[in-house]
Amino acid sequence: MLALGFAVCLVAQSEADYSGWMKDVAATRGKVTKEIAAKQNADAATDVAHLADLFKQVGAFWAGRKVDDAETKKGETAAGDLAAAAKAGDDAKVQSSMQAIGGTCGGCHTANREGSPGSFKIK
Repeated sequence: MLALGFAVCLVAQSEADYSGWMKDVAATRGKVTKEIAAKQNADAATDVAHLADLFKQVGAFWAGRKVDDAETKKGETAAGDLAAAAKAGDDAKVQSSMQAIGGTCGGCHTANREGSPGSFKIK
C-alpha cells in the first residue's frame, strides 16, 4: 500500500516541482563536473546518486503524463555508470558517462519543452 501511495504522489507532481528538479539537475551536474575535475571522486559519486534520483523523479513525472521519455531512463543509467566509474577512478568511463548525461538533457529538452530561456514551458 505504501508503494502505491508513493507512486500516486510522484504522478501528482506539478510543473513547479518539475522546474525545481531541472534546476537541481543543472546545479548538481555542475557540482559533479567540478568534483571530477578536482579528482574528488567520492564526493562526485555521492552527488551522482542524487542526480540519479532526480532522473527517477523526472521519469515518474513523464510517466504520469503518459509520455515515454527514454532520455530520463538513459540519464538514470548514465548516472549509475558515472557513480561506479567515479568510485573506481576510471577517468575514461567518467568522461563518457558525463557526455551521456549531457546528451540526455538536450534530447529531452528538444522533445518536451518550448519557449526561450527564462520562459520555457512544458509541451
